[in-house]
Amino acid sequence: MYAETRQTLLFLGSAYALAWATTSMGAGPGSAAVVTLSGKLSFAGLYVAIFNVGAAAGAALGGRAMDRYGRKPPLVASYLLAAAGYLVAGIGVQTGTLLTFVVGGFMLAAAFGTTNLTRLAVAEMFAVAERGRGVAWVQIAAIFGAVAGPVLLILSGPLGRILGRDPLGLIWFFAPPLLLAAAFLVARAEEPRLIAQRMSSSAGTSPGGPAPIDPLRSARLVATGTVSLAASQTSMAAVMGIGGAAVAHAGHGVPVLGSVMLMHFVGMFALSRVVGRIADRVGRAQTILVGLALLASGGAVIALIPGIAAFGIGLLLVGFGWSFGFIGSTVLLTDAAPPERRAQTLGRADLTAQLSAAIVATGGGWWFASRGAAGLGILAIAVAATPVILVMRAGRNAPAA
Repeated sequence: MYAETRQTLLFLGSAYALAWATTSMGAGPGSAAVVTLSGKLSFAGLYVAIFNVGAAAGAALGGRAMDRYGRKPPLVASYLLAAAGYLVAGIGVQTGTLLTFVVGGFMLAAAFGTTNLTRLAVAEMFAVAERGRGVAWVQIAAIFGAVAGPVLLILSGPLGRILGRDPLGLIWFFAPPLLLAAAFLVARAEEPRLIAQRMSSSAGTSPGGPAPIDPLRSARLVATGTVSLAASQTSMAAVMGIGGAAVAHAGHGVPVLGSVMLMHFVGMFALSRVVGRIADRVGRAQTILVGLALLASGGAVIALIPGIAAFGIGLLLVGFGWSFGFIGSTVLLTDAAPPERRAQTLGRADLTAQLSAAIVATGGGWWFASRGAAGLGILAIAVAATPVILVMRAGRNAPAA
């Protein structure tokens, strides 16, 4: 691997870790903030809905921009937008203005929708047979941020007491410096698409991979990857979307909330290296099926076993399931899409996934208010089961690594 490639991977991975630190830090407090600012428990899923709608828009627009201008410029712009979004959201919390908080939340979410396409930029820098490893490499980098975020959330408790401020209102101002640092790191990286083209030329293949598969087969695989990605994201949103409100409603404070969210984010990223190897060696579709089974298992634990401990274990399993489904679907889409439309294709898949998750998260707030967490576990099972037959059929037609 060239020194420039290693350096670019380091810069992109470090920036992505910082993005996930801010995202994981705000996930639980965002749900709690909406309930506090609105005064309605039924709005518990609104923050995740806002986040997913914003991320959907950012993924679609960012994908088009990446195919047109390259991978790096849209990523730099997205980190700058995220920094501004967290600042606006924090002002909304401090002033008690729900509309300001929603605007800031939409800004930071749209930015994350584009930064989440970092996985495509990295996957293209690896050989086709190692694309699972490439996506896993990004996810491994993200785990550092995903773990750091809840730790910062826990530390906001004593800091809030020292400053005489609400800890759930302080965390929004922790994010902008981290995101500005991320923008600086990406700006120093080499353009990933140039690295991919150079690698393809030295290997004697077309840029982006081997000979393209026929259009009809490609369309079917893209549809399968899109549906499985949407099912993974939506099943997770069904239970994670009300996590902050559920913990607060049960009478627990910031330490318990931070610990529960930490378990979930560890589940999302801890097995990334293993998942990447499975996707490369066993198959993309088989990886997705394992993920759907784990998502359903996590939903079953939440539905059948009461208590905050079971809720945390269920979120851990859901995180594992999301990891398998997310990596498997991403690599399948990267394999099936034409190189010149690859970012746009993945952006549209993210658009579908985020909008589906937004709908479920919004309805999940009302469902939680009337049915409790058990109903959300059942919903997660139903969503995870939706694409099973489609993925099994696609497993026979997926391109070989």
